Amino acid sequence: MALNENDDNDNRLQELGGSDFEIADGQPDIKGWEVKDSAGTDLGEVDELIFDVTSRKVRYLVVDLDENELKPDSGKVLVPIGLVTLQENDHEVILPSFEAKHLYALPEYEKGKITPVMESEIRNTLTGLGIAATGSALYDRHPEGFYDHQHFDDTQFYAGRNDANPVNIPIIEEELHVGKTEVETGGIAVTSKIIETPVHESITLREEQVHVTREAVDRPATLDDFETFKEGKTELIETREVPVVNKIATVVEEVSIRKEVGERKEVIKDTVRKTEVDIEDIDHDKPGADLNP
Repeated sequence: MALNENDDNDNRLQELGGSDFEIADGQPDIKGWEVKDSAGTDLGEVDELIFDVTSRKVRYLVVDLDENELKPDSGKVLVPIGLVTLQENDHEVILPSFEAKHLYALPEYEKGKITPVMESEIRNTLTGLGIAATGSALYDRHPEGFYDHQHFDDTQFYAGRNDANPVNIPIIEEELHVGKTEVETGGIAVTSKIIETPVHESITLREEQVHVTREAVDRPATLDDFETFKEGKTELIETREVPVVNKIATVVEEVSIRKEVGERKEVIKDTVRKTEVDIEDIDHDKPGADLNP
């Protein structure tokens, strides 16, 4: 439902009544119309419209619910405009394929207190998620494209209008446009893997061993003998060689992959269509057309 702007307003979602906006010419004012389900059961009446100042579109209907066994005390709830159908001849708003229990499970509306949390709770209730989804499904700020949801598509709302508009027959003619696109036709995959091959090599290693020999002698002590005639410790260290392995990597071959590009010509054959209209007069003056005596 479109609106005519009279003045700017900083609040995005507002009630139509008392605002600086009004319903555009040719659009019905549905406030006070009865709200019914597809079976014709009275659910309440339209109390007000909530519109979006930014897009100048109606987002919700404020429905004043009737008292019944599902809701013993009447209250007001917000119903997205995309869920209702307008029956202009009967001054009624229909909720087709809509369970009343969902309607009475909606959070109660208070003027001036529409928040993203409330709107997400309404969506969860109407889509069957319920209040159990509150953890991650309720949010303080709308995600991008929130109002692009089918709940706000007013196509169904106008489905019941009986506008005496002329029937337009579009004349359509197709044109053939041939372009090019690239598709995959095959290719080559080169996979590299490491193969281990056992090898062996012989090497000679040197090893030292210390041997102690004691021999009995009987001779007079010399000056050299007296030089060693004192306390002390003599050490002789054994050594041996151990193998040390080093690996040297050498490039022995290179594999190159390249593509060759060629061109080919192909003739595209197809059919195009267009609309042709035959116009003929309908003659009501033929003999036998007047059945009155």
